Amino acid sequence: MLLFIEKIASWIDKLVSIVILLVTLRLVLYMLTSLWAVVQNFIAGDIWLYDHDSEILDWIVIYIVLVKAYKVLISYTKYQHISIRYVTELVIITCFVEFIFERDITDMFRIILGIVGLGSLFLFLYFQETIKKLDDKH
Repeated sequence: MLLFIEKIASWIDKLVSIVILLVTLRLVLYMLTSLWAVVQNFIAGDIWLYDHDSEILDWIVIYIVLVKAYKVLISYTKYQHISIRYVTELVIITCFVEFIFERDITDMFRIILGIVGLGSLFLFLYFQETIKKLDDKH
């Protein structure tokens, strides 16, 4: 049964890798179109930067979090154990991505996200060897 799960997980990993590549290409396309819009505005004499399809950044942020959540679920599927490392990475990434890219949050919530993200990062770095040993046992 475990071999069957590993084969399915391997195929899903390949599919997720293809989707990650497509998202990366979409981000590069977004960056190039943003640069082109800035250059056009600069040439036209308008040096102020305007929003250029900011929803794509929200979509990419959600996708990054979903990929990490996928890693947690695959870890659980394979080993019936949730990897502490993956969960900690998910917390850190979610906090910092929301802190950086989300515009519709209050300053207080942004401060809380920063504190939780930094705290999780420092705890992860401090207990990295212990977390690795716990994950290797299962």
